[in-house]
Amino acid sequence: IDMMTCQRWPWPRWTAYWTPPPSWPRRLLCENRYICTCSKSGWRIFAGIMLTYFLVMDVLLFTSFKSTNLVTDSKGGKLEEIYTPITHLSIKALLNDHPSQFIIAPSTEYFNFITKFSSVFSFITPNMISVGHLIIGFVACKFIASENLQDRRIGVILYEYRTWVDALDGTVHRAQDGLHLQYHSDHSTFGYAVDSLFDTLGGIFLCFGIFFYLLKTSGPEKSHLPLSVSARAEAGSGEVAIGPTSNGLERNKALYSLKVIVWKSLTFGVCLAVAGKCWDVAVEEFTQVLQVEIKNDELANLQRKICHSAKTVVIFYLWRLFGGQSVLNYVLLAIYMDKVLEFLSYIHYLLLLAAGVLYVVTAVYLQHIRDVLHLPH
Repeated sequence: IDMMTCQRWPWPRWTAYWTPPPSWPRRLLCENRYICTCSKSGWRIFAGIMLTYFLVMDVLLFTSFKSTNLVTDSKGGKLEEIYTPITHLSIKALLNDHPSQFIIAPSTEYFNFITKFSSVFSFITPNMISVGHLIIGFVACKFIASENLQDRRIGVILYEYRTWVDALDGTVHRAQDGLHLQYHSDHSTFGYAVDSLFDTLGGIFLCFGIFFYLLKTSGPEKSHLPLSVSARAEAGSGEVAIGPTSNGLERNKALYSLKVIVWKSLTFGVCLAVAGKCWDVAVEEFTQVLQVEIKNDELANLQRKICHSAKTVVIFYLWRLFGGQSVLNYVLLAIYMDKVLEFLSYIHYLLLLAAGVLYVVTAVYLQHIRDVLHLPH
């Protein structure tokens, strides 16, 4: 292939807006290089520990759920009561992704319980904290856009910290409004609108970070490097494979046209948005049918029976795997493991399909529950 025929990126200066990333997180996090570098055996051990922890906590959670009445248990607790992820259960907690339910939420609750953050710094409102996680998300995605793997790993760590701060604003909100341990989103409040907007912007920042990363590492400008280019480009695919270099080393790096890179970034954004919105709607709809008090004793007993049925539990658990936050966790893991291209080849399409199908199944199931319990549609 004549290298001059390759499409040239028409805006060569755009990447300058996303490079270089700030230096202070690199100085802070790279003091201990183990955070950003680890052997494969080390990661296998860590992954095994985390999966075992999540499995054990899942068993404890759903064992506790069997004897739980969500209508009463989802109500808040006393201020002196210590948080545990298997008590004061709600629909939102049961559909939450594993890291959020078993790591992030407990750590924010314990942080606030130990430091009395919400009362000592009562002038700090949840919306102020939301602004903080918006800024952290922007900084994180500047790192994710970097060509350097260590920078991208720092970006992932910062983005997870953004998620932690996002959870903290909910903890502070509940503490300041007397809703201790009551996990339910009120869609009618201004704070919810602000938090949702900033979460959306955080997702957009991530998409741009991935977009600029792909441009720098796999974009059309790379086709102008002094490398031998093999003519393995399928018509219309927008992909070119880099072959052996002049020194005989194989550089297995695919190049993509600008159109393909935009498509990959955009479709991931759609996947993240659809999974997040469908999860949020599912939580709200399940709350309205299974977490609402029914006066008729016979229907109330039927409600509890449906809530603990195998079908309901399976749907709950699938949302834990295919919700928006879970999709976010998957792509951050792919970025950390330097597998972004593999993830954006087909995995995000499968996740989008799974979220869409699960939402349709959930909607049909909820319709059935409303009919059985004589609840308004």
